[in-house]
Amino acid sequence: MDPVLSCNNVTKSFRRTLIPVRHLQERMVMPGRGCTQWSVTAVDDVSLHIAEGEWVGIFGLNGSGKTTLLRLLAGLLAPDSGCIVCRTSLSCFFELGVGFHEEHSGEENVRMHGILQGIGSESLQQFLRNVQAFADLGEHWQLPFKCYSSGMRMRLGFAVATAAPAETLLLDEIFAVGDIIFKKRCWERLLSLKTSGKSAIMVSHDLKDLWRVCDRVLFMEGGQICEHAPAHLLQTV
Repeated sequence: MDPVLSCNNVTKSFRRTLIPVRHLQERMVMPGRGCTQWSVTAVDDVSLHIAEGEWVGIFGLNGSGKTTLLRLLAGLLAPDSGCIVCRTSLSCFFELGVGFHEEHSGEENVRMHGILQGIGSESLQQFLRNVQAFADLGEHWQLPFKCYSSGMRMRLGFAVATAAPAETLLLDEIFAVGDIIFKKRCWERLLSLKTSGKSAIMVSHDLKDLWRVCDRVLFMEGGQICEHAPAHLLQTV
């Protein structure tokens, strides 16, 4: 059976520019002089294949490339080389606030997400009720997203990502914030989604969280996936 999501020899680099501090007159007369440019390879020749119903964790320290890889798989970034094949519908949870309009209310943001996910008008109201009940934002449901705390943003983002009728989840550091009670509810939902047959890729720097729900865990360092966890990474757990 073909994998539902895969990448083959994918590489992604970013160009960086260091501009020295100079007087405004110098910048106008000699634009670009003294600037230093270099390229940073965030994902380096990575191949990954996810089977239907499989839950895969990606573990690594900050800057290892795991979030960039997830964004590539989600289609938010284009690879410099290699190819990505997606045979599934995706629902994503990235850093807090991504994909939400700051001036719109929680309800308005969720409604837009539902429409973009292709949820029909008959099912949209049920989707809204499910997200509202799980996020448990109280009166903030009707307030602009810019009024939300980090914890509220996490609640809404997680509720939307896991209530969407997608077959595969892409989850980035979903437990970065949140109280103990809400985290317990999140784990219950994740285990329920896994039992239902959905697939998922979870990114985290907490190895214990990944092993709690994932079928296998991959280790990233320097933009590459390691077959075995380097000793210095395991020492951080």
